Amino acid sequence: MGNYLSNAGPDFTAGEVKLKSIPEYQYNKDMKKELKAGRIKKEDLAELYESMLVIREFEEMILKLKNGAYETLSDYEYRGPTHLSIGQEATAAGVCSALNITDEITSTHRGHGDSIAKGFHAIKRMTEAQLKARCPEFSALSGDALLEAVLEDHVFRTIAELFGKEAGYGKGRGGGMHIADFRVGHLGANAIVGGGIPIATGAAMTNRIDIDPAHKGKVVCAFAGDGAYANGVVLESFNWACQGQFTDPALSSINFGLPIIYCLINNHFGMTGRADREVTGVSPLVRRAAGFSNENMHAEVVNGMDPLAVRDAIERAKKTIAEGKGPVMLEFNTYRYFGHSLSDPRTEYRTKEEEALWKAVDPVPCFRQKLIENGVFTEEELAKMEANVVERNKKAARRAADSDDPKAEDVIKYMYTDTTSEVVPAPYNQLMKRGERPVIKRDAESRITYKDAIKEGMIEEMERDARVVLYGEDVADYGNAFKLTKGMLEYFGRARVFNTPISEAAIVGTGVGMAMTGYRPVVELMYMDFALMASDQISNQAAKWHYMTGASTKVPMVIRCSVGGGKGYGGQHSQSLESIFAHIPGTYVVYPSNPYDAKGLIKTAIRDDNPVVFVEGQLLYNVKGVVPAEDYTIPFGVANVLREGSDITFVGWGPAINDAVKAADLLAEEGVSVEVIDARTLVPFDWETVFASVRKTGKCVVMSQCVDIGSFTGEIVSKIMEECFDSLDAPVLKIGAKNGIAPQAHCLEKAFLPSVEEMVAAAKKIL
Repeated sequence: MGNYLSNAGPDFTAGEVKLKSIPEYQYNKDMKKELKAGRIKKEDLAELYESMLVIREFEEMILKLKNGAYETLSDYEYRGPTHLSIGQEATAAGVCSALNITDEITSTHRGHGDSIAKGFHAIKRMTEAQLKARCPEFSALSGDALLEAVLEDHVFRTIAELFGKEAGYGKGRGGGMHIADFRVGHLGANAIVGGGIPIATGAAMTNRIDIDPAHKGKVVCAFAGDGAYANGVVLESFNWACQGQFTDPALSSINFGLPIIYCLINNHFGMTGRADREVTGVSPLVRRAAGFSNENMHAEVVNGMDPLAVRDAIERAKKTIAEGKGPVMLEFNTYRYFGHSLSDPRTEYRTKEEEALWKAVDPVPCFRQKLIENGVFTEEELAKMEANVVERNKKAARRAADSDDPKAEDVIKYMYTDTTSEVVPAPYNQLMKRGERPVIKRDAESRITYKDAIKEGMIEEMERDARVVLYGEDVADYGNAFKLTKGMLEYFGRARVFNTPISEAAIVGTGVGMAMTGYRPVVELMYMDFALMASDQISNQAAKWHYMTGASTKVPMVIRCSVGGGKGYGGQHSQSLESIFAHIPGTYVVYPSNPYDAKGLIKTAIRDDNPVVFVEGQLLYNVKGVVPAEDYTIPFGVANVLREGSDITFVGWGPAINDAVKAADLLAEEGVSVEVIDARTLVPFDWETVFASVRKTGKCVVMSQCVDIGSFTGEIVSKIMEECFDSLDAPVLKIGAKNGIAPQAHCLEKAFLPSVEEMVAAAKKIL
């Protein structure tokens, strides 16, 4: 094979690349022999069967509810999604039966079964003290009665979330497609196909580098269907997980692959189309692993209709991971007996003959038959277990239907958290340096540049809190495209500062996973234009998980992205897109205009427990200002009145503020007193400071470098008109870039961006 290492020189010798084989259906163990040898216990088999029963009963309840045939809730009208996984019980139960309480999973919109199984098997492993801590209301109980009460509570909270009730796992905010239980490592089901895969990958990154010994040894299982395994961010995640820098001793001090198992649940249908033989060109689908790892990610095809085969594959995968050889990819060949949803009759794309062949290997009755044939349980024992599962579900369903709905006035409760990391817990409150601290030089007036102010703020926060990590394209040895992070790799080491593939969606998505599992990533997208490549992970993932889980998790991450407007970089490297993300509830949006604010705001952003889109103006990078060397922060939602005035108010942010000050100087020469307000943060926005100024001056111009149409400037104008109408002496105006695409030509770009002259002209128009 040709040698691609530059220091070894090229080798163009003729040859061929040989790919390793992928094993299929390796499990062939005899149940009786396994029991006799003690490799599996009767209790394990009972737990597996009951787990599948709980899933099947839950899913059939949904089916009956939709058809009006569930007698227990004949008076209840269920409204919600109906993505059933009937037929896939062996995969959920088999996987989760092999996991520890603290091991983590992510799941899909068809994830009721995964959620039930993770909670069920975790509860079965809890001590009595853990059971009581989980459900303090059952503290008076003990033994089997306590266990049964907690299991029923698990089913109850699952159904309550499905019904949109306050008692649900997400307080009814997320519903069944977004169900999560962080107490047992369930990081959430995801309604975006493949959306949870980068989150799981990020969680595995946390587990890989976490310095807390209590968190060591955890694995992540990422459930995704066959349809997801052609999704861009999923393939990006596989490439991400297999990076050589995670295992190459020359690049990593940890030398441990990502502890993640990608569980490809191949039920043979994306929605109505088949992944295999229709919309993909590989079979089995797990062959995709060969494209990302020389070891094929230790891929294997497993009988997904046999819970013991599934369990065995997961146990072997965990051993591979324990040896530092992760990640692992497993394809579970299974089937779902119903359509994508209950509105899908399946008749257009399936045959009855096909379904009959798969129903002949239905995991629930087939496993039941094996338990009887091998003398593990009698018919009476299994019938008793089955009746108990049915009765438990009935009681839980009735409780859920009768439980309280969320209060209408709380419709946006949990949108943001008001917590921060002002106190860093042990063991993360220690300086973990690897080399010399980067030197940030101040001039004789104690001034540093805007980019050095951001760098100094990040260094101080990484010194203060070992959970803060920095990664993105080219941020390591080279120091990012603008040399802003130069020296940080040498100081903190590659576990905390490292390069990434050119995969913006995976950069942000893995950050979401790290944030949800206790770390505080600062991820860089180089140019804000590239945030559109990551918009799902910013808008549907980072922004929403705190709300959708009813505040069960937080997403403390910073998404740094620079704006290149004014440099002649054209339409794909010059866009100021902060207004887009100000429109997405759940994210904060910050844009400092000067070095002092840049340091104070980046530190606040890193400490805040909400996801923050932190925008940096490239034309500001070399602007100098006085910046204290000591620690300080600037609160979000507090605007800065740069200049007081009495005749007119200017409101803006980012580079537009510097032009606004110049415009104010020109107007001052004509006797006009301008009050200039730097918003600093768009979300949260300091409305009261703006309102107070406008009520004083009676006139206002709002300005930014965003394209004028749809800009956040329009929101500010609207709110001023709403709140300050009686104080206004003229219409409120707004100024932005032209409603077009940023041109490359200097003369055109100058005409495209708002100018000082335009600001002066706007002011004179209403003075």
